Amino acid sequence: MKKAVFLQVRLDSHRLPQKALKLIDDKTVVEHAMISLKNLDLDNYVIVTARGDEKDLKPLADRCGFEVFAGDRQDVLKRYIEAGRLYEPQLIIRATGDNPLVSWEMASKVIKDFEQDDCPDYMAMKGLPIGCGVEVFKRDALEKSYPLTESNYDHEHVTPYIYNNPDMFSLKYLNHNPPMNQRVTLDTLEDYKNISYIFSQLYEGKTIDFCRLKEYLLNHD
Repeated sequence: MKKAVFLQVRLDSHRLPQKALKLIDDKTVVEHAMISLKNLDLDNYVIVTARGDEKDLKPLADRCGFEVFAGDRQDVLKRYIEAGRLYEPQLIIRATGDNPLVSWEMASKVIKDFEQDDCPDYMAMKGLPIGCGVEVFKRDALEKSYPLTESNYDHEHVTPYIYNNPDMFSLKYLNHNPPMNQRVTLDTLEDYKNISYIFSQLYEGKTIDFCRLKEYLLNHD
């Protein structure tokens, strides 16, 4: 089964402009995400961004072994559809570039379970810290959802039509124990300060091991 990670990156965030390019220790936020996701055994590693933003992202992508696909600025779902038609993966792993602590270990577990479980249309893991998880889904399911989606929300967030219609799509969720709701995603300046502090405590020049991050978050909640 051909698999690709599509790392969704936006540089026009209103709350924290160009957040994906902010430095945390020695690398940008999006580089930390790419380096983690490169640990996955996939066929394609692609930043999916808006036209006009690729010039700022390509040098970083080249350093991390990612390609860059630029598409519609407003319609993120359309961007995914077009990238899917170009790379033709059967399985898409969706991650976002504002999550420097995205866990490749947990992503790998979801992918493994997906392939062993007769391949549902959509799978994710519940109970992870916010900003550590990914979504895994069939490209066929995304194509099926595309002509049916009408709301701006669905076109901005890509997968809600799939997971909100269990009568049309087969869904499966894994559960992380213990459930964690700590926030390690980057949307605000406060998030940036918090994540930077976590890196100052745990980062040693390579992707932070999820077990270490989990232990730290549980002990500093």
